[in-house]
Formats: sequence, C-alpha cells, structure tokens
Amino acid sequence: MQDHGAAARDAGSAGDTSAAVSVVESWRVESGRVIAAAAHRQRFERSVSEFFGQAAAERPPLWAGSPAVTTPVEADWPRIWGDVFESTPLTDAWFPRLSARLDDGRLLVELALRPAPDARPLTKLSTRLDERRWPTLKGPDFPSLAELRASVHEEGAADALLVDERGAITEAAYGTVVGWLGETLVIPAASRRVAGTTLGVLEKLLATAGVTRVEGELLADPLAASAERGWDELWYLNTLHGISPVSMLDGTRLGLDVARVRRWRPRLQETSAVPRPDGRSA
Repeated sequence: MQDHGAAARDAGSAGDTSAAVSVVESWRVESGRVIAAAAHRQRFERSVSEFFGQAAAERPPLWAGSPAVTTPVEADWPRIWGDVFESTPLTDAWFPRLSARLDDGRLLVELALRPAPDARPLTKLSTRLDERRWPTLKGPDFPSLAELRASVHEEGAADALLVDERGAITEAAYGTVVGWLGETLVIPAASRRVAGTTLGVLEKLLATAGVTRVEGELLADPLAASAERGWDELWYLNTLHGISPVSMLDGTRLGLDVARVRRWRPRLQETSAVPRPDGRSA
C-alpha cells in the first residue's frame, strides 16, 4: 500500500511550497447546475484525508477561497463548501477547482473560479505509458500529466491515453476511458484509475436501463479486431466534457455509434441539479 501521508509530508516540507503536491477537485457548472455535486465533495474530502493523513486530521484546514476574507482562515468543510456555493455565479458556464496542499505543515485549501470552455463533442487521443505514482488520486500527478498532454497536443490529440506495459488502457490523463463491446460497457480495473464521478452517474443510468457492465481489459490497438482488443467503441468521460466519444486514436479514425451517444448524453445532462450550500444536490 502506498504511504500517501508520508509522501505529502515530504512534498510539503520543501522550501518552495508552490511546488508542493496538491490534491485537486473540479466540476462543471452550467447556469448553477452540477452533475454529481455530492460525489465531487465526497471524493475531494476522502482524497485529502487519504493523501495528507495526520496533517489533515490534526487541525481544520486553512481556507483561502472565501470572498469575505483576504488571508486564509481556519474553516470546516461545511464552511468551505458553503463559500464555494456562494462564490460560483448562477449564470454562464464555470469550472471551479479546489486544491489542497501543505503550507508549512498546515493543510491549505484554495479555490480557483474559471470560465468553462465549450464541451468537446469528440476526443482525439494519443497513447503514453502510465507512470503515475498516485493513480487513484486526482491532483498529485498533475505536473507530469500536464507534460504528457502537451506532448500529445503536438500530435493533434486533445489528451493522453494512459496504458500499461502491455498496452492495456488504464485511463486518460484528464478523464476516464471506457469501451463498448456490442451492448456491454467495459470498464478498466479500478486499481489504476481515479474513481470517475461522471462514470459513476453513467453506471447508475445504465443499470436502471438494464445495460450490462463489466470490468475488463481494453487494449489500445485501433488496428486489432474488436474481440482481440476488447472494444468496438471508446468513450472519454469527465466532468468538463461529459460523454465525448473517442474519434481518433494514435492517428487512426475510430467508429462511433451515433444513436447511442444521442441516447445517453442528454440523460447524463438531465441528472444535473443546483447544489445545496453544503455541497449536496438540491
């Protein structure tokens, strides 16, 4: 088992705290509405507790995201989520980001409120070897993932598809990747990916409709037969872009079931709701 708490303490003890390792959470807000607001809150709090360990448990976080104060103040999680709620406009599209890091041994939580770009209807990916240290947490590996994404941009891709030494898909640098094999949804093993909030909502919708879901291996070989690689179609999922089918992998154009996308994309959007000040959905 990885000692996340020790790793966080080592990172936070460096003289340059701007380079300290961060745990991050972000979500899309459309006219005040969010998909899976409670899941984002739960994942962030759980990840902070897991990664920072004792430093997160000893004292309340220092909160640097309140519009009412100019210096960080001690705050509990209800206060933090309430301030996030109050800070996010109820018009237009936004992409807030919460980050947590150690600052002189204290947990510091910060808010960045950013306009959201248009959702990407299709996604092009290029493969890169998955060398993350913390594959189940969002944020700690972002510096190296940003380098990977910059490198695939040079190839015309939007994001890097992460694969293991055998070429099996783990996830993308900034999203979950799942496959369709016939009418079955195939999901990579949970041990090498972040627990996706968008995937979680989609799984519930599919289960209600009786769609089969399995964990299985997806090989990143666009030229192999479907039965060999384990998929007919790939979907890129995240909070910013929702369902964004993979249209190209390593320069090879992929097939797309347009009817399936048109069926599930609006159903995913229909689950959005205005969060309550405590981070749950109204």
